[in-house]
Amino acid sequence: MNTRSLVLLANATLTAAALAQASPDFLVTYSQPQQTLSGSAGTVLQFLYPNEIAHLEWSNGPCASMSAEKWAPRTCFQTMAGDENSDGLFWNPTLFGKIDALVDVPVAGSPIGALANARTVFWSPSVDMGIGVSGGPGLRAGDVGRIIRNTAFQDGQVEYYMRREDFNSALGLPLNTVIDVDAIAWAPGMGVYFSLDQDVFAFPACGPTIIRDGDIICVPEPMLTYTWDMRIQSVTPNSAHVVYTEAQVDAMVANAGVADRFGNCIPNAVDLESLEIDWNAQAAVIPGCTGLVVHRPHFIFSTETMTGAGLLTTIGGGSIYNATCAPAATPCGGGPTLGWQMGIQPVNAALGAPSFVNAITFTRSVRYSMEPQVHVATNPIGGLPFGWQNVDISSPFPFNIIVWTTAPVGVNTVAQSFANPFWMLTHPDFYPMPTIWTSCLTAGGFATWPMLALPPGFTGNVVFQAVGFSTFGSIEFSTPMTLEIQ
Repeated sequence: MNTRSLVLLANATLTAAALAQASPDFLVTYSQPQQTLSGSAGTVLQFLYPNEIAHLEWSNGPCASMSAEKWAPRTCFQTMAGDENSDGLFWNPTLFGKIDALVDVPVAGSPIGALANARTVFWSPSVDMGIGVSGGPGLRAGDVGRIIRNTAFQDGQVEYYMRREDFNSALGLPLNTVIDVDAIAWAPGMGVYFSLDQDVFAFPACGPTIIRDGDIICVPEPMLTYTWDMRIQSVTPNSAHVVYTEAQVDAMVANAGVADRFGNCIPNAVDLESLEIDWNAQAAVIPGCTGLVVHRPHFIFSTETMTGAGLLTTIGGGSIYNATCAPAATPCGGGPTLGWQMGIQPVNAALGAPSFVNAITFTRSVRYSMEPQVHVATNPIGGLPFGWQNVDISSPFPFNIIVWTTAPVGVNTVAQSFANPFWMLTHPDFYPMPTIWTSCLTAGGFATWPMLALPPGFTGNVVFQAVGFSTFGSIEFSTPMTLEIQ
């Protein structure tokens, strides 16, 4: 690692530690479709899907709202990705399958800034993204990456935090081994920590062994080299260490005395599902098999058995994570873990939400999201009248302007975006030559506007965004959405 990388790492260490301490907010995904605790003012934004990212904004108030709210809708990802599966449509409701892992890597002094958005956070899908726009290898289940516009102004491209080949190399596996990354976390100065979805026989630093799907694995910091913006450039082969075995994770789940959605005590993990650093306790140092010092921080985590969307911590040999606003699960004997503690509605007062937490990452972010009720529509012979559908917005601004622009139609196409030079807080991009359509007021954090009338014979793709004006003087754009008219 060169001097510049070390300086960046030092800055990132301060930034990440301060971020985790100062802001208890999470980005989160759930294993099944869920409904926001607030109901999101009755808008379509209340429905959360496993391939979308929700935001738990516990620092607002703090605890002014316990509800998870939609942060990156499917239509945002699909607008950025374009026709990735080569079917002639942007809309692909099963894009990514599920989002299995999340990591936010703030870098002091970088263009990314301190606030997360859909262009900066990294994720791992459970199903490979198509390569119709990005080209191969694309964003695969064994990668952790994001969708970007590259320096050649090509949209729909993939930028990696850590590639499947890097995970395989660290585990001593053939580089083309098909794996599925199920959880990931990064601790500055310590390394990358992850878990896999399935058992695999591997050759890590301590020699041949079966890596279990409940293990927590570390690639130590000295075994990593970084890009200028703290993405993983390369790893040392056979360098991974198991810092918690599946048996230890099972024991921590049992020791925590946590209830599932039915109120039953959970005896084991089965599969570790999400991971984030718990900064509330000091990391341990354990000897590596090659004489290398390996750091073992404490973790916030979830498992496949933790329905009701509970979270535990490794502190104390396994305990319920005490989040800022409430304990993140119900103890045994206290009834079911319902899901409200992680911002989602239970089935009823006696039966919790069916999901486990699928991915988490600490973050600081301002939510500004947009989603239509209908993504693909057929324009009949007589056209469609004004208000034929509504579009809903989760907005931090009292007043929103709605803008639109046309997007290309056809196989392997993608909408062209540009950087917003006046951005500070929300989505960093806009789409070219936006035309003002209408405006709407925000009430209780949400706004709704009626869709414009469509004249007879109109077909094509239209990208919409909302525009708000911050008290800092910045011009802020919402996440984009694409409406496809056939």
